Amino acid sequence: MNRFSATWSLMKSSLTVLLEDKKMLLFPIFSGICTLVVGLTFILPIVFTGGIRSLGMFETMPGWMMFITIFLFYYVNYFVIIFFNSGAVLYSIKHIRGEKPTFSEVFDELRDRLSHLLGWTAIAATIGFIINSIENQSDFIGKLVAGLIGLSWTVTSFLVIPVLVIEQKGPVESLKESAGMLKKSWGEQLIGHFSFGLIFAALLIGAGLITIPLFLLGEIFILMGMAFLIVFGLILGILQWILQSIFMATLYLYVRENRLPDSFTQSQIDRAVR
Repeated sequence: MNRFSATWSLMKSSLTVLLEDKKMLLFPIFSGICTLVVGLTFILPIVFTGGIRSLGMFETMPGWMMFITIFLFYYVNYFVIIFFNSGAVLYSIKHIRGEKPTFSEVFDELRDRLSHLLGWTAIAATIGFIINSIENQSDFIGKLVAGLIGLSWTVTSFLVIPVLVIEQKGPVESLKESAGMLKKSWGEQLIGHFSFGLIFAALLIGAGLITIPLFLLGEIFILMGMAFLIVFGLILGILQWILQSIFMATLYLYVRENRLPDSFTQSQIDRAVR
């Protein structure tokens, strides 16, 4: 319960930073739109060359070709997410430092770090692809082991992006730096990154319970309930995405520069660590 309370406090403080500059909400929106476009570039060719029936071509496709196709899809999606997440973190750090960042400025700086972002995408996509493959092809124990590996990887790599975009270090060196910074901030990363999702999941479940009566009133109300849950889920997803980016930026500045936004307190951070 104490950890839940600490996470809720960190989330509210991150929200305060967001409310100071609501333009940061555009980063997850851009990320979602570009991810959708990437998905369509893979799906539409199938639709226009035979629809679902053309999916049978995957059954005769050589294993190496299918592997390349799936990994390419993974890689492009990872790059889109990493690119806009990097933009959100960079924008947040500049904002917390008291600067007046602009989107053009942030994207220009990301362009200068493009090779590092592509390199980190290759590492992250490869690890993600391997973990996902283990989960899909394993029994319960295998899935549990893969989940633990994924958890350790996510925590270890949590601060790679701010190190990469602020200090302009390469992906491997940034990963080493992120792992080293865990010694100072393990508790913060663990609770901040994972409990944010739990809180938003609880909010979505709560919304689902509220809409249950609508599903008992007939077809039109079922559609209304589903529409509400979809929209509410999208809003929660956008908020979780940007609040975690803001917290990532906050944690980086706390560890590297001993700096905190006005909405955060030292005791708040200490309580999250212990």
